Parts: sequence; C-alpha cells; structure tokens
Amino acid sequence: MAITLKPIVATKISFWIIGTSPLIQHAWTEKGLRMMRMTAAERKKQPKVARDPEAEAAASCYRTDGGEIGIPLTAFKSSLIGAAHKDFGLEKTLLRKAFFIPSTDSKRIVPIEAGEYVVREDIVRIGANQTDLRYRPEFFPWRASIVAEIDTELLQMSDVANLVDRAGFSVGIGEWRPEKGGEYGRFKIDTSEPMKEL
Repeated sequence: MAITLKPIVATKISFWIIGTSPLIQHAWTEKGLRMMRMTAAERKKQPKVARDPEAEAAASCYRTDGGEIGIPLTAFKSSLIGAAHKDFGLEKTLLRKAFFIPSTDSKRIVPIEAGEYVVREDIVRIGANQTDLRYRPEFFPWRASIVAEIDTELLQMSDVANLVDRAGFSVGIGEWRPEKGGEYGRFKIDTSEPMKEL
C-alpha cells in the first residue's frame, strides 16, 4: 500500500513576552571561562584583586552580536519544553519537532526592552562548604519580541499562546526561576501586542 506524506505547513509567527517578575542574568564571563580552563594549581597562583560589582554585573549580561542586552533563545525554548506535558495535550517530543526559533545572531540572543538594571549582591554556595558573593544584573520591567516557526499540522497559534503563559508561570527563565525553586524570571504573553502570522 502506498503511503502519502502530507507536505509540511510551516508558518512564522511573532509575539511579545512581558516579564511578570524581575529577570536575573548570570552569563558566563570571559574571566570565568578562563579560570575554568586552568588547573587547580594555576588558579591558586592567580593574584587577589578587588571586586568591582558594577563590572561583574555588566559582564554577566547576555548580549547580542551587536552588544544589546537580551535573553538566550535556547533558554526560552527550554522553558516551553519544560512546561509541555502529555497530560496538558502537548508532549515535549512534539514541541521539539514542531516549534523552532530562527535567529541571525551567532549567540542566539534576542534583545530585551528594559530600563537600567539593578546590581544584585547574592551569596552563593560553591561546592559543599564554601560560599561566595556574586554580582548580577536584575531587570524589571522587561519584555522581548519572539519570532518562531511552527508546523501548523501539529501546533496551532493558540497552543503556542497557552504554552508560553504556562511556561512563564511555572518554569521561567534566568536565575532563581520557578523551575529551580525561585520566583524570578516569570513572564506571559504581552496581550498589548497581538500574536500574528508573518
């Protein structure tokens, strides 16, 4: 028996997400990556230098190729996948196959609209018995424009809108998000900018 395969009906859509709680960022800095490449002995030889909270927070921002502060698209899609579940009628495997976020940015960062960030000083645990201070940027209010490509045979625009709201409510993005036991980085569809087909 011959099998007839339907052609893919891929559609580009655009929508805005808006933060419902502050967004905390902590991108890997060049200094941090350099330290990771060193051996333990090499790290011990590094001279102690005075901390610069403003510089450390600025270096912790995710930035586009053009230098704009943004959010990683991989983190946003991971949030949606984290919220998808067969009990809600949308399996994670289906979402991976039917929802894509194209980008021309080499680091896959999408810019955010936000005001000046606040520099946070947080105590973090390192290993079993050590603590340290981290200086990170906190944004609020914030929002971002997302352009996605969906297979409309498997996923409808209304499904995307509901999933984005569910992901923003219970998973989030960034540091101390709900998925990790926090309440930061939550978002929802910005209804002031209607979702549209491109």
